[in-house]
Amino acid sequence: MGVKISRRDFLKGAVAGAAGIAVTGLTGCASASETEAPSSANVPETTPAATNAPESVTPGATEETVQQTGEAEAADRVAMKPGVYVGEGRGFDWIEPVRVKITVDEEKLLSVDVIELELNREEPVIQQAAVDLMIPRMIESQSVSVDAITGATGVSSGIKLATRDALAKALLAGGSSEQAIRFFEKAQEKVEKTVTLDYRIVVAGMGGAGTMAALSAAEQMTANGEPVSILALDTAGKYGGTAANAGEPFAVNPKRYSAAYNNGEDYCEPDSLWDHWINTFAKGDCKEELVRLFFDHSGDTIDWLQFDHNVHLHTAQKGFGECVWPVKYQYIYKSNAEEGHDYGDTVLGDRSTTVGQYYDRLVKDFTDLGGEYLLEATCYELTYDTAADRVTGLKARGADGVEYVVNADVVILAGGGFHGNPQMLEKYLKNDYFPLKSSRWRLWGMYQNKGQMLESAIAQGAATYNIGMVPCTHFKTTDQILTCYPTYYRDGLEERMQEQNCWSLNDVPLLMGIDTNSMQIGENGKRNYNEGGTFAFWQGGPVWYTIYGSDYLDELCEKGFAGDPGTYKSSTKVYGQGGYPNARPIPQVYEVLERAIEKGYVWKADTLEELAEKIGVPADVFTAEVEKYKGFCAGGVDEDFGKKDSLLSDRIQYGPYYAIKCVPTPYATLAALDIDTNINVLKTDGSVMNGLYACGNDSGGVLYSERDAYAQYGGVALGWAFTSGRLAGINAANYLETL
Repeated sequence: MGVKISRRDFLKGAVAGAAGIAVTGLTGCASASETEAPSSANVPETTPAATNAPESVTPGATEETVQQTGEAEAADRVAMKPGVYVGEGRGFDWIEPVRVKITVDEEKLLSVDVIELELNREEPVIQQAAVDLMIPRMIESQSVSVDAITGATGVSSGIKLATRDALAKALLAGGSSEQAIRFFEKAQEKVEKTVTLDYRIVVAGMGGAGTMAALSAAEQMTANGEPVSILALDTAGKYGGTAANAGEPFAVNPKRYSAAYNNGEDYCEPDSLWDHWINTFAKGDCKEELVRLFFDHSGDTIDWLQFDHNVHLHTAQKGFGECVWPVKYQYIYKSNAEEGHDYGDTVLGDRSTTVGQYYDRLVKDFTDLGGEYLLEATCYELTYDTAADRVTGLKARGADGVEYVVNADVVILAGGGFHGNPQMLEKYLKNDYFPLKSSRWRLWGMYQNKGQMLESAIAQGAATYNIGMVPCTHFKTTDQILTCYPTYYRDGLEERMQEQNCWSLNDVPLLMGIDTNSMQIGENGKRNYNEGGTFAFWQGGPVWYTIYGSDYLDELCEKGFAGDPGTYKSSTKVYGQGGYPNARPIPQVYEVLERAIEKGYVWKADTLEELAEKIGVPADVFTAEVEKYKGFCAGGVDEDFGKKDSLLSDRIQYGPYYAIKCVPTPYATLAALDIDTNINVLKTDGSVMNGLYACGNDSGGVLYSERDAYAQYGGVALGWAFTSGRLAGINAANYLETL
């Protein structure tokens, strides 16, 4: 039997431990190489490269208790020497481990503190979610096997591994056997309980779209003279989702912003942008009325955020590639603060921490109006009354096992798409124009975005629009990485997170893999795109291979990467460790690639035919493609894809030959449900699913085409999340007035 209690009494307790935690960066599962011992970071440049230290070693950490080996205890007994111990474990970051300090008595873990934050390179607010939510559970349950915090799984793993490392030291010092650690590895118990809650509006997701929807709905209900009755839920242990780690929202000419910072002049010429969007980019595949809605209301959204909710945004900048319209408004943080702008009491630090403040403000404004939220609760089923033809609520499941039945007149879907669900990727992505259908797409975003509510809505008659299009792809990396060589710090701070710059031999295969001068082929054995094109690499699907001959490796041995001495060839943020110095010979390059071969993401062969066999592509197709590309390099003209002459390099002159496996790393899927200009979800017959709205990446396909990539205007996905979320909230509150 379900238990029905006062929603406010319940949430007052349930949310208390989660309130105030905002997401300001990305997380997710580590790469397949996470079991490799961590590299020894913070090594002076003069230190020779070496293999990793054992994971139990804690560079730079000082234990406050000297460990002493006592008499061995029986395996069924816990005996620790009381005191303070330090441990470390690999988290999301590949350069520095997470370090913790624990306090224990003879039998119990008393406290856990994350230490040496000046070295720790985890994103601060993501880490704070794990600290605030997971550590108390570890202490309460006396276990390092509690569930990771969704949305902070990488750093959660690091904290648990570091705590286990420290506990092992305490047990050893107390004379326990090594097997005694199992007493601190108890699985987390789940609660068997159902709670029923009643609201007027429920928002499924608290990323950018959901946060805007919840806040604007609360404002509109207040304006309508109605008591605010809104519940927002999110799977993660923090709000903000992918949106808090994105760069900037798209908008067309915000009036109040222009008046304050541009003498009232427009930033963008909208007619030419409209023409380009409709005729050149979307080619008639988008829903023009939704693009027009976006154009007409995105500026108001920027003004609403900037002036009504103290979310600071940078003056309009141009997009990517050939997009010349100033339409992207970056989040303001320390590195891009502008003169002449008043930031009030905002503390401008790294982007993660600063953007976290913005989401804290938005959620506070929501709760001040009477809105409520529940974190670590996964929405998984839409309830829809087919007889009455209207939404009746949803079902959700808490991380602790509690089942929630939420009755509501309106459901707003804002789950961030479905890229965290391999089965949905295989089911919905299409191969009509590009080889997209696959469950193997690597994600550089939120793995909790699994699309359960989308599947539930589709099962109950919701229509989709452009759901098979390519995900939002800006980044690329190798399939795996090395961590066996030291990482060296160098001068300067990384712009986004204000962390010290670094470099490592570990990045050499990655830098070679993503090099735009080199030939890249897909799983069909062919070149599929211009390797030097802006964000073009997705066109080959979820995997590609970069091809080299030993001629280029010999060049790297002698000269290193091309570039001026004192500069660096930068690696991608995705699993990169800072890059490698230009013009610095790499005599270890063959050794490094052998390490990568052992890891399984580089292949070596004496002939091109043998290389084709090893990577599983048709040998005749592959060898013909290599010869054709070599001809393009010799003639200076890429007849297939128009790659610039300056980027055409023949690096496949003699063997042995190498192939480096690389992957695109999208933020999220972009498209899902079909909607109308009220942000209402439509059925397959074109009628409205009453009371159901979908915003952000749960409906973004209305803006795009399945024949092309994510738009390069700048910040379109985030801009749509903000604007469609704000409009969904307003429309949902007004819909209640009709019931």
